[in-house]
Amino acid sequence: MKTMATRLAILGGQPLRLREFTRWPVFDDRERVQLEEVLTSGSWGGYPSPNRKATELESRFAVLQGARFAIAVTSGTTALEVALKALAVGPGDEVIVPAITFAATASAAIACMARPVFADVDPATACIDPASVAQLITRRTKAIIPVHYGASAADLDALTVLARERSIPIVEDCAHVPGARWRDRGVGTWGALGCFSFQSSKPMTAGEGGMIITDDPELEARCQSLINCGRRRPGDTFETPLLGANYRMTEWQCGVLLAQLDRLPEQIERKSRNAERLRAGLNAIKGLHAVPRDSRLTREVIYAFIFMIDESELGVSRNRFVRALRAEGIPCGVGNDPVYRSALLPAESILYRTACTLAGVPNPPPPDCPHAERAFEHSMAAIPHEVLLGGEHDIDDIIAAARKVAGCAEELRAARLEPGG
Repeated sequence: MKTMATRLAILGGQPLRLREFTRWPVFDDRERVQLEEVLTSGSWGGYPSPNRKATELESRFAVLQGARFAIAVTSGTTALEVALKALAVGPGDEVIVPAITFAATASAAIACMARPVFADVDPATACIDPASVAQLITRRTKAIIPVHYGASAADLDALTVLARERSIPIVEDCAHVPGARWRDRGVGTWGALGCFSFQSSKPMTAGEGGMIITDDPELEARCQSLINCGRRRPGDTFETPLLGANYRMTEWQCGVLLAQLDRLPEQIERKSRNAERLRAGLNAIKGLHAVPRDSRLTREVIYAFIFMIDESELGVSRNRFVRALRAEGIPCGVGNDPVYRSALLPAESILYRTACTLAGVPNPPPPDCPHAERAFEHSMAAIPHEVLLGGEHDIDDIIAAARKVAGCAEELRAARLEPGG
């Protein structure tokens, strides 16, 4: 007979975890000092103020990733849009994006009046599948945007070879993984440009904000112009006049991000260390399979700890398992839905329809992305990165909760649950 402690919380038992995990964002006096400095400087951002914090942040972030240039912008979304515009992506063009990602990866193409084309993902990592990309390339393809998803990196070896053979630039969406390295080289430096996000949930945050990195001086100049209302700096030599906008980051955000950057290396190491413990614990539970760390990912950065559920092996649906795990006090979700199904990317949008029409596909066929569909509907589960900032006892609670739910799979499968939750 089950006790209150052994009975699933979703079925009326006692949750395994009653304490909160590490709260996000993490901050201390370093952020306060930075904000005080901005306040008293009288230079809070804008043009033509001397944006010293922005210059320092750009310089330090470029060093972090091993890039020649970094450009601070208002968001990860605008970083992607500006990067594509710097590459002269425009009406009638196509941009290949992964099916599993946030809407911004695709909407950035639409902002350029280019058609997003959806590639399937690797079922083991939920990152873009290079073989699917290769099948989707046409004469209209002007860029490929791989997304480094969760804690994994897209296969940059295969993608860079493909891009070089087809003469198509890569724009890396690195929103999840600031500081990550592939073969000891910073992500974001493998393509023509790399884009990062500092939105409130990201591993380095100022509430909002983004960054573009590149090694190409002309692309850097074009990006700087595009984010500064189309202005040129003395010495800029690119020929085509650019229609820019105000996408500049404020000094307030730059100050906060400088403090965030100070503690990022230690957080990266702590989360990666805890992730190894969590992988081992979950992999020991029948039906659960943590996404392994790729040996080529020489510095792992975690935004979401992804694990896959084999419903037939576990004996209960992924959705029920995740709901039961949450009831035990463990934050857990199911990751991003296929972006072409997202309410944030409506196919009925006039901009989306126009972009498709200009590319000669006024009524695009449904994307063929079976791995993405299965991952979202049946297998993928995600734990937020801040959960991994605690100690070993926090990780052990996650494992114990997963073991508890898995051990009650038959009872959970048969239970009548309230919808939602």
